[in-house]
Amino acid sequence: MKKKSISTTILALLFIANIYGQETYQTFTNAGFKVKCGCKLYVNTTFISMAKQQGANNILAAYICAENEDNPDIGVINNINIYDESKSYKNIQPSGYATFEKKYLEQYATNLKNAGISYTYTTYQGVSAIEYTFDQQGLPTKAIIFLKNKKSYLLQVGTRKSLTTKYNSLKTSFVIL
Repeated sequence: MKKKSISTTILALLFIANIYGQETYQTFTNAGFKVKCGCKLYVNTTFISMAKQQGANNILAAYICAENEDNPDIGVINNINIYDESKSYKNIQPSGYATFEKKYLEQYATNLKNAGISYTYTTYQGVSAIEYTFDQQGLPTKAIIFLKNKKSYLLQVGTRKSLTTKYNSLKTSFVIL
């Protein structure tokens, strides 16, 4: 009887720790953000390598993690990519930053439209942003892109179950340091 009670207590504590573990921030000081996420984010070396092969040399950070990756019905993939856009601002007066950022998002929107992906403009963290939903290799995915502090940020969540809830959770917990 005592063993059963101890086992039940341990299971309850593990369950509670798992719930609260998802409520704690993961902080990435070097990348300049913190976020609450249901899995441990790690550097997405595959993405960084592929992007560099395609000529991208402004990637500051790329993080990825997966929850329940062994079950495609409830699995979740989280991506956070940050790009240094400071070279693009180099010859622009600060009074022209808003125009540059508007054009940047318009070009991104054009690329989405050309790919057949619908999108909406929104405001996120006090700046203009684009939100969109698409299928990524058969996985329903929601994303947001925005520019802030001469950086572009892409937050992305893919899952077949409760996509909007999981996406909103990542988005609302994302904090730029």
